[in-house]
Amino acid sequence: MLRELVIKDFVIVDSQHLELEGGLVAITGETGTGKSLIIDAISLLKGGRAVEGMIRRDRKSALIEGLFDLSSGPDLIQWLEENELTGEVPGEVVLSREIHRDGRNRARINGRSVPVGLLKEAAAMLIDIYGQREHERFLANENQLNILDDFLDKTGKKERELYRQKYTDWLQTKHELEQLMAGDLSRWGELKFAFQEFEEMGLSPEKMNEIEEEFRLLANMQYYCSALDAFFILMEGNESGEGITTLLSRLAYEVEKIPIEGKFLALNGIAENLRGIETELQEIALEVAALRSQLDYSTDKIVKIEKSVAEIEHLKRKYRCRTTSELIDYRKSIEEKLLEVERQIEKKKQLEEQLEKYQRELLDSGEKLSQYRQKAAKIMKNRLEEELKQLAFTKVKFEVSFDMVPVEQKRFWATGLDSISFMISLNPGQPLGPVMEVTSGGELSRLVLGIKSIALEMKNLPVMIFDEIDQGVGGKTAFWIGEKLRVIASGRQIVCVTHLPQIACFADQHLRVDKHTDGQDTWAEISDLQGREKRLQELARMMGGEKSTVPALQFAETLMERAGK
Repeated sequence: MLRELVIKDFVIVDSQHLELEGGLVAITGETGTGKSLIIDAISLLKGGRAVEGMIRRDRKSALIEGLFDLSSGPDLIQWLEENELTGEVPGEVVLSREIHRDGRNRARINGRSVPVGLLKEAAAMLIDIYGQREHERFLANENQLNILDDFLDKTGKKERELYRQKYTDWLQTKHELEQLMAGDLSRWGELKFAFQEFEEMGLSPEKMNEIEEEFRLLANMQYYCSALDAFFILMEGNESGEGITTLLSRLAYEVEKIPIEGKFLALNGIAENLRGIETELQEIALEVAALRSQLDYSTDKIVKIEKSVAEIEHLKRKYRCRTTSELIDYRKSIEEKLLEVERQIEKKKQLEEQLEKYQRELLDSGEKLSQYRQKAAKIMKNRLEEELKQLAFTKVKFEVSFDMVPVEQKRFWATGLDSISFMISLNPGQPLGPVMEVTSGGELSRLVLGIKSIALEMKNLPVMIFDEIDQGVGGKTAFWIGEKLRVIASGRQIVCVTHLPQIACFADQHLRVDKHTDGQDTWAEISDLQGREKRLQELARMMGGEKSTVPALQFAETLMERAGK
């Protein structure tokens, strides 16, 4: 149980050190005095959201600290050992939260700093808080499955975890397939068409470079031809004169005619050089002639080149390429993407097969989980009807209605395949109806209390906190709720904020919250009402009478006696 609670500089609480007892602990006080501040403080120990507004005015930080007795919490003792967070005193744990205005918030377990998530994990094994105005949220359709699942046996809970794992695998594979389909794979047809367009035109990167080169030659053919023809005239000569080769040949002939003797022996080398130059010029002329022959394009070839160039220009406009080089890069990128898409098609096939496998497994697990839930629904029906009879619903009927959907129409949810509704009839002759539609505020409070009392037993939680479970309740209904709270508080600790003396009279410990002001500052004070007289005075006040009023005190005495206090 929660044995000690320290609240310092929290909202309007200056400094309080509360020592709490086991059993039923009632917290009372006038409206607006800050009774729920105690619950808010404990919520922080459960990992609740911390905000700067929780810090008392003109203070730099707030501190909440709770000392818990773990004599009935073996699971948490083991958890502390596994996380190396065991405290100095065996069988105890101290949870704390510290809030600073500069945003530095600290969580501690047994004095050691931990992430808030770890604090939340530890507190979940100790405390359950049922806050104000939670009836609708607690019994909302989306939460009813969570309530029902508390009644699953161990095998059913294992099946639920198995289903959740399979659902995670299925969802991950489904998302991976969707992302694959949204990528280049979705453009497969577009890419394939573009690639085929290049292929049908015979426009490979090499071919486009070749056409580009030939077109440049064609565009400059007149210049090239004129230049080469002038070369041949100079080399070979024409009707107007002899060419270089003829003149060189004659020059060599004239040199060779000179007798080679005496001082003219050097002419032999000169003649050989002239003949070598003549040979080299003849070879050059052959190479140039070969180049010149390549410029003799036929009309068909010119038409073909111009057609290919027109196709390239068309593709450049279509695919928004400024140059042939960009078009070649675009064509290469299409080819690379198609190769990648082919790999993705194979991946898609694998994912589809995997998804189909997961769907079969998920459907099988979901059907098994549904069967376990139907068994749990019978257990819940029997136990809850017994609990509600103790809360004066003598003719209550309760059912868990499963929406019957054909297998082929079922959808996969993280919680399973089931959609359920809690149906109840509280009065003889009244047909079963959805709980949120056929129950009043007071009836809803008793229904929630019945469910919570069973859950406490099943989860073995040592501390349960109710913040105004008595909303919409009065008269003898309130007394029934108080009586039930005392029963479920046996062997554990129930902390209850209440406005009703019919509930507070059952408390094993009674705390009262008062708010004070001196005109400049406001603070809340929490008192432990020890002794019968103080409790009678508070019960009398809660009935709206003065503490000294005899009728109010007499009725308070009656309540205490009826509660066995």
